Parts: sequence; C-alpha cells; structure tokens
Amino acid sequence: MFPYLDFFQLGTDTQPNALIFASIILFAVRNKKVNLPIILLYIQFLFALSLFFMNSLGTFTFLKSFINYLSPPLLASAVYTIYSQLKMKLPFKLFLFALLVYTTVGLVQLYWYNDFMGFLLNANRGTLIGGRGVLSLCPEPAFYGTTCLLFMVFSLLAYTREQNKIAIPLILFQFIFLSRSSTGIAILLLAGLLFTVIQLIRFRLKYILLVSMILAVAIPIGNQQLKKLEDTRIGEIAISFIENPLNITKVDGSVGVRFASSVAPFLNMKYDNFRPKGIGQYKPFLMSLYKSGECRSFLTVPIINEKDRLDGAINLVLFQLGMFGLLLPIAIFLAFRPSLKSSIGLFCFLLFFTLLFTQIKLTQSMIGFIIGYAIYKGTLIRKSSLQV
Repeated sequence: MFPYLDFFQLGTDTQPNALIFASIILFAVRNKKVNLPIILLYIQFLFALSLFFMNSLGTFTFLKSFINYLSPPLLASAVYTIYSQLKMKLPFKLFLFALLVYTTVGLVQLYWYNDFMGFLLNANRGTLIGGRGVLSLCPEPAFYGTTCLLFMVFSLLAYTREQNKIAIPLILFQFIFLSRSSTGIAILLLAGLLFTVIQLIRFRLKYILLVSMILAVAIPIGNQQLKKLEDTRIGEIAISFIENPLNITKVDGSVGVRFASSVAPFLNMKYDNFRPKGIGQYKPFLMSLYKSGECRSFLTVPIINEKDRLDGAINLVLFQLGMFGLLLPIAIFLAFRPSLKSSIGLFCFLLFFTLLFTQIKLTQSMIGFIIGYAIYKGTLIRKSSLQV
C-alpha cells in the first residue's frame, strides 16, 4: 500500500519493501500456490536474465531491471498463496485506513506544508510547481494519481458495492483534487472510452443510454470549463488534445515524455520487427527515428533527451524483450479472464492494463498484488460456476 517509502535509502523511487515481505512469506509457507499466469510471469523473468548480455548502461541498471521482472511473479505468488490457503485477508477497514493516510498527507501538503512527510521518500521527490497537484506519499503528482487508480482497481475487485460507495469517492477526491495528474486523467478517460466502446459493441442498451446522457451534459459543461481554464496547465493540455491529440506532446513536456515511452514498443513493432532491444537502447532508437524523419508529429529533441532509458511496466517489457515480452500481457489477461464477464471486472482490467503503459515500474507493489488477487478471484468465480 505504500510502495514509495524509502526505508533503506536506496535512492530509487519505487522501493522493494513488498518484495522482501513476499520472499519471507513464500519461504515460510509450506504449500505454495501457482497457476498458469504466475508460471508465465516466472518464464518471462527467465527471459529477462538474458538482458545482462544486452545491457549498455552498467551492472546496477541491470540489477534494477532484474528486480523489476522478479517483482510481479513473486508478489502475485505470495498474494495468491495467502488468499488461497490462509485466513489472512486485507480487511476493508485497513484498506480504508491506508486511503485516509494518503488523503491526510495530501491535504496537509496542499493547504499547510508542502514538504509534510517528505522525509519518508527519496530525496529526489518532485515539488508542487506549475499548477501541479501534491505528492502525498509518492515521488510526484503523476505517481500519486496512478497509485489512486491502482487502489481503485483493487477496491472494485475486492470489496462490495456498499464498501465501494465509501472507498471510490475518497479515491476520486484524491485523484481529482489532490494529485491533479494530467497523465492519470488521460489514462482514466482512455480506459473509460475503451470500456464504453466494448459495451456498445455488445449492444448493452443501458450503457448506450448512459453514454448519451453523459455526453449531453458533459459537452456544454466542458466547453464552459475549458474557457475558464485556458491559461492553466490542465486547460492548455485539454484544448490542445481536442484540437489535435498528437500536439499534446509539444504543449506539455511531461506528457510528451510519457507518451513517447508508452508508444515505444509499438514503434519497435513497426520499425524493427519487434526484436528484443535490451537495456539502454531507448534513447538511441527514438533518435534514429527522429533523424530519419519518422514520428515527428509527436517526437521532439527535448522529449528524446529527457530520459536515457525507458520506464514503465508493459511498455518497458515489450521494448526490452520484444516479442518475448508478450508473456506479461498474456499473463494479466489470463488472471483477469474469469472476471471479464462482469462490467466491473472488465473496467478493472482495462484500467489496470492501460495504467501499465505509463511510467510506473513493475516493482510498484500494487501491480503484483492486483495480479495475485485477480488470480484468486478467478478461482472463486470458476468454483461458483461449477457449483451452479
């Protein structure tokens, strides 16, 4: 629940705290539970060992990538084992307490003291500047926003409708009013759009009516709000996106960097036959495309020079491992597959999958936790269907 607390002073944003506890749990539990998604994640980890020979940035960078690939299978195994064999669960009251901690820290940072509880994080944490939101217990507002969305996915999967009437508004309050993450808002809108399209294809009448009502209300209100926000960061981004979605990368550098990292694996598919790139080839690859005149609608020299290496989850795996990185999205799909029949399960899958193309690393503990819980919930759904 607190993946960024820097207890060991490692100097990295995401901390391996949950990875250490998961290792202890798996060592202590006699009968460990595995299934196909977890096996696929471990196989991918074995493929990742080959990155040692495809690393142009040094041994320490390889070790961080090594841990990045180990985190999902190890955490998913621990969570699946705990939920399947032990009575230990994550009670809603404890989950709600964690949400309130984030909310309290965020409110204090927003209204009283911006550096409140900052000593718990990496010293290179971001700051509240340029109209951006607060950090709470995350390195920057964008990570705060994506963490809120990960909490939303878990809450919708794990808790009842009545419990979510308490949790979801609290999460959305932090997401909209405290983190103010433009990246997070874009991810939520994209996941919502994909969800709506799928429901319309299924010809779910209630969703057709709901979308029509939302559009009828949102379009005039949105036009009025955009006029008020024209001079703000979020307003400029929104207006630019409406006029031309690709121009958003030129209006806001932060969004541009994240967009470039999100589409990097697809560029690899198109221009380099989806071959494994290894570590350290992200910047040279983008620069080679730019010099050849490709993708200049969203690639600029400042965006390319911003980062020497690719960050993220699915996008990083697909770029570094190429076609062998497909094991991660396949494993996630198999973990969520029994839940996809319900609308909530489908939305959780789309939001979670979309989130993993942002710059959050696989060592973000909620990723492995959610995969492990999705596997456990899938077993419950299968058992209930067999009983019927």
